[in-house]
Amino acid sequence: MEQTTHDVAGWVDRIDDIAVGMTDTALRTDGSVPPPTVHLVLDGLDPPYVGHLTCRPMYRGDDAAAAVRAMGLMGSMLGAARLVVAYENDDLCTALELPDADQAPPGVVVIDADRDGHEARWQPVRFHRGPPNAAGGATVLPEWGPGLRYPRGLPLPQPVADLLETWRAPRVWSEVEFLRAFAAMEVGGYAMRWVTRPEGERDQPAWMRLLAPIM
Repeated sequence: MEQTTHDVAGWVDRIDDIAVGMTDTALRTDGSVPPPTVHLVLDGLDPPYVGHLTCRPMYRGDDAAAAVRAMGLMGSMLGAARLVVAYENDDLCTALELPDADQAPPGVVVIDADRDGHEARWQPVRFHRGPPNAAGGATVLPEWGPGLRYPRGLPLPQPVADLLETWRAPRVWSEVEFLRAFAAMEVGGYAMRWVTRPEGERDQPAWMRLLAPIM
């Protein structure tokens, strides 16, 4: 079934809510934030959303940049028509050791990207010290501000821009190349979480048949 723009826009809204909700829960639980995440949307499927990839553990600097950049491979491998990239701004700027990272405002960034460009959503947050959790660890109470949207062309951290370019670069994946790359990402610490597909779904892409045993 061909998906309409409205259908995809609805999924992006849901992903935005999920990203903020996951960050809120992690902060209140142990003061952490989720790793950068890439959500994948395909044309011609119902639902068009197939799942999300979370980034591997990383060291600051070049390793963090390489880890984020490589996430674009999954979009290329799956033939995604749209990627939605979500991350906590302060955490990612610190990991990438960007200039003035210590002044990066905290908040959830959601990048809605198609083949031609991207739009950004920004959910600012203020952090307040929370009570100790059950294990005696620190927690954070987030105070969320009003969400904002930015038009196409908003500059991105270079590794995030590279992630999108990796996805957009034309490439044909053989079955062997696909399986090797997928296995390498899993061994490397990336985690893919799939949504359950409808029973008897038609017109599934070839990679779904390859990964059927683990989806």
